[in-house]
Amino acid sequence: MFSNYKVRAVAAKQRGSVRKYLRSHVEKRTFGELIVIGKGVALTLLTVVPTVLAIIVVTNAIHDNGVVMTYLRVPQSFEAIGFSSETATQQLLDEISALNSKSLAAKPTTKVGDTHLLEALSSVETPAGSLDLKSVQSLIQRVMGKNLVQISGEITTRKEDDREFTRLRLRQTPGREVLIDVETSQGPRDLFKKAALNLLEHIDPEIAAGIYWREYRDEENAWRLTAIALAGGYPDAEKYALNLKSFILAFRGQADEALKASDQARAIDPHFVQAEYSRAFALLAAGRKDEALAAANLGVERDPNSANGYNTLGVILGGLGRNEDAIVAFKEVLRLNRTHVLAYRRLANIYGILGRPKEASEVIFNGIALVPQSALLQFDYAEDLRKNGKPHAAIGPMRKAYDLQPDNLTFIIGLAEAELSEGHETEALRLASIVKSRLRSGEKVGQNFKTRSDALISRLETKPALE
Repeated sequence: MFSNYKVRAVAAKQRGSVRKYLRSHVEKRTFGELIVIGKGVALTLLTVVPTVLAIIVVTNAIHDNGVVMTYLRVPQSFEAIGFSSETATQQLLDEISALNSKSLAAKPTTKVGDTHLLEALSSVETPAGSLDLKSVQSLIQRVMGKNLVQISGEITTRKEDDREFTRLRLRQTPGREVLIDVETSQGPRDLFKKAALNLLEHIDPEIAAGIYWREYRDEENAWRLTAIALAGGYPDAEKYALNLKSFILAFRGQADEALKASDQARAIDPHFVQAEYSRAFALLAAGRKDEALAAANLGVERDPNSANGYNTLGVILGGLGRNEDAIVAFKEVLRLNRTHVLAYRRLANIYGILGRPKEASEVIFNGIALVPQSALLQFDYAEDLRKNGKPHAAIGPMRKAYDLQPDNLTFIIGLAEAELSEGHETEALRLASIVKSRLRSGEKVGQNFKTRSDALISRLETKPALE
């Protein structure tokens, strides 16, 4: 205690000496000299502070986002309905954020920010002139070994056959390379949704591939984007893309190729625990069930806090017919991640297999309460209501699923049936004609939906005779 008192006493004495030293120097200076010193301090602050602030802002932008967007240029018609440059840009950023939130991929998502702070800093005037933000940015990029991608763009409109089309083009700067060019006649919100996914395909194809695969069940686009991610130009994406490739191959039943892709991901990073998950699926596809379970258990052991690890374990246990154990695993997934869409669907499916429809319904209901923007869960909820003799209640979530994913063929079939049951024959037949056209062009649906689509097409083809 005495030692601590002595240290404090010495520190207090030193502070007193510093104050006396400063006071003696101030007392010796004339008023004019003090003004000169004050100006010097102010000049230093005005020069140094903006530069330090610029370094902090640029460093954070590169570290946290990697991609920043200037405010979009918008037409007057957009401003008239409340979409200024700032709000339109924020809407697009919100859509990208919503897509990222759906990602269950192991790879960290690429965040996209706006440039309003960067623009504000670049306009700051210092005694030495305007702040050279480009030089600051270039220096930090070299030090961090990572580039800050800047995006600019504009929204335009045109009319054709009494319909107004909106178009959004985004360019990467420097270089002015056109990243995306999308158009729609469905209004601003549809434009922002399409643009967000299109942009994500360009800046982070592996994450976009995962969303197509897990959320949209779109194998074709998932495979295409996985190939793009593996083609190069996307640092740190290869092991994640190989892992997703393994999942897709296992789903196709190509077990040997799936195992090879999983092993390649592991070879890149021996500590990549997600490779255990893809290996488990590949082994299950090969019929090597005991090895699949061992791989799934190893994945959980290596990362006991991973929801995806328990999700993998649940799938493998279900594949082994150990449904009660699978239920425990999927409940653990939802304890770790309450927004895990696949876990809700798989848990409900197992309850259905076990003849426990009430519990299955409760799981789906909880799912849409927590993840209302999941088209898959909205569709499952509508299907559940339909099976339980509540077709009128099913129309709402079925429309919601369709609005979220208007290109999903199974959703179109379900909505056509729901509209027909409500007596909305014109809308039902319009949707049925879309189903007919897409099936005739070679698109496939599962066998359970084949019978339902055939019934819709039959109704469509007999309509002229009814009239």
